[in-house]
Amino acid sequence: MVLGGRTKAVLSGGAILSDETQRFAECVLCVRVFQGYGLTETCAGGCIADEYDVSVGRTGYPIVSSEFRLIDWEEGKYRTSDKPNPRGEVLIGGKVVVDSYFGDAAKENDSFKEIDGMKYFFTGDIGEVFPDGTLKIIDRKKDVVKLQNGEFVSLAKIEMAVKKLLLVDNCCACASSSAEYTVALVCPNPKEIAIYAEKHFNEKDWKKIADDEDFNDEILRKVQDICRKDGCQSFEIPKRIKVVQENWSPESGLVNDALKLKRKAIGEKYKDDIKQMYREKSGERKKSRNDDNKKQD
Repeated sequence: MVLGGRTKAVLSGGAILSDETQRFAECVLCVRVFQGYGLTETCAGGCIADEYDVSVGRTGYPIVSSEFRLIDWEEGKYRTSDKPNPRGEVLIGGKVVVDSYFGDAAKENDSFKEIDGMKYFFTGDIGEVFPDGTLKIIDRKKDVVKLQNGEFVSLAKIEMAVKKLLLVDNCCACASSSAEYTVALVCPNPKEIAIYAEKHFNEKDWKKIADDEDFNDEILRKVQDICRKDGCQSFEIPKRIKVVQENWSPESGLVNDALKLKRKAIGEKYKDDIKQMYREKSGERKKSRNDDNKKQD
C-alpha cells in the first residue's frame, strides 16, 4: 500500500541475492527484480542485469565504462576451462577502476595489474560466465577454506543454505585446516525460534534452552537437512552447531551496515564455542552425557 503500485522495478546490490528471494520478491511486488555488481575500487560500477532478463542469480553484463574477465584460481579448483560454463576469479577493468590505494603500495601491487594494456582490479570474487555473456557471482576466495583432508569448502555456500530455514536469521560457518569437518554458529529468528521452543520444548523463553543439548541437536538436524537438499557435499555439512543468543546487528559489531558477516569479530567473540564444537565430534556429546548418566545411576 505504501508503494501504491508505482514500483516499476527493483535493483539489488551489496550482497548475493538468493534465487528464492529474487523470485519471491518478483511474485509479491509484481515487478522485475534484477541485480548489479560492483565494488568500492570500481566506483560501484561493474555489471548490471538487463531489466528484461528473466533469469535469476545473475549480475548481468558489464556497464559501458567497464569490462570483466575471469582467471583460473587453481587452489579453489575454479577454472576458465570448467564445463558447462567457465569459472574463475573476476577481474574488472576500464575507466571505472580507481588509480590506486592512497598510501598503501603493497596492497595496490596485489590488487591491481595491467593485462593486455588495461588495468584490472582483482576482486577476490569467484564468478561464472554464461553463454549469453552474463556474470553470476558464486563464491569468494577468502570464504573458501581447505580442510585437513584436502577438500575445499565454501563457507558462503553453507551459510546461504542454512539461512533458508525460517528459524534462522543469520549463520556463520566455520572451517579449519586442522579439522575434517565444518561447524556453524546459528543466529535464530527471535519470533520463529520462540514459537518452535514453545511448541516442541514447552518453553516460552527460548534463551533459557539455548544451551540445551537436545535443543541444539534438533536445530542441527534441520541445518543438516537443508544443506543436503541444497546440494552441499558431506564434508561441507556442519557436524556441530551453536545457537547463539545475541542479535547480530551492526550495533553488535558482528556484521557491517550491509549485514555482511565480520568473520574476525565473530571468531573472536565465539572462539570458546568454536573450540568446543571442534573438541566434540558429532555424536560424542550424547555418548558422554549417557556415560555420565550411567555413572550417576
